[in-house]
Amino acid sequence: MVNTILNGLMPVAFVILLGWLSARIGLLKHDDADVLATLVIRFALPFALFEGAVKTSPDKLHNVGFALTLTLGLMGTYLIALAIGRFAFRHDLRTATMQALVCAFPDMAYFGAPILAAVFGPEGFLAVLVGNLITSIFMLPLTIVLTSIGGPDEPGHEKPDVLRIFGQSLVKAVINPIVWLPVSGMVLSFAHVKLPEPVLTSVDLMAKSAGGASLFALGLMLYGERFMINANVLTNLAIKNFLQPGLMVLGAVLFGVVGAPAHQAVITGAVPTATAAAMFALKSKTYTADATATILISTILGIFTEGLLVAYFF
Repeated sequence: MVNTILNGLMPVAFVILLGWLSARIGLLKHDDADVLATLVIRFALPFALFEGAVKTSPDKLHNVGFALTLTLGLMGTYLIALAIGRFAFRHDLRTATMQALVCAFPDMAYFGAPILAAVFGPEGFLAVLVGNLITSIFMLPLTIVLTSIGGPDEPGHEKPDVLRIFGQSLVKAVINPIVWLPVSGMVLSFAHVKLPEPVLTSVDLMAKSAGGASLFALGLMLYGERFMINANVLTNLAIKNFLQPGLMVLGAVLFGVVGAPAHQAVITGAVPTATAAAMFALKSKTYTADATATILISTILGIFTEGLLVAYFF
């Protein structure tokens, strides 16, 4: 058990720390993380998810209960956090939407994928694959729509076309490599297509860079972020690090998901907030300080909560 925890979490903490130290001693800058982020999101992780889908048997991919569990955990957390932000904290719709994204969007690309792969092997990417589809098709387009209609009213500005905005967001999500490449892998798996070994070896070479590059980029991103505690941040941490995995447990019970898929769902729910949430907050010019503080503390806390979950399951 101890060996499983160390194998899953020590490399994660080590590479994040390397990224942070590289910025601390001036070898790299905080902004250099953008280059690594592009490498991970556009190339390495999509190919890693594609490889995971191709190598996973169709019966494991065709697990409706697993998909429903992840949907409940991800979107249920989003809606709960949205309601808390709107009615408990009295935020405007745009700010409440950012709070919901911060609470519900797990860092599957940078933090979750390396842990799941270390603990479950190639099948661990299944949770990242399905979770990524849910966030890309439902959560992020919904966030874009709500922040658009929740923006300040300005004289001479027409109300946004909600359907057009949602459609554009959905199209951008679908044509993103992190969506269509994994879906292509699923199609090949369902069709029982075996790719030639040289093709798989080529894909694997790129896919292997996903874990290390993503964690190193995360360390770079976290350097210089403010450590801040307030009611918003504490609420976000409680929702993200504890309520979301709790909803995953509820979903597993409701939809009859057991064994490794259930464990993957819960571990995915406990993954800290995605750094992309802070980028959305920055772009919408709202909730930025609370978002970055939540990401920083959630990442530190996530190392310990993930360790406890791995210890409990294994």
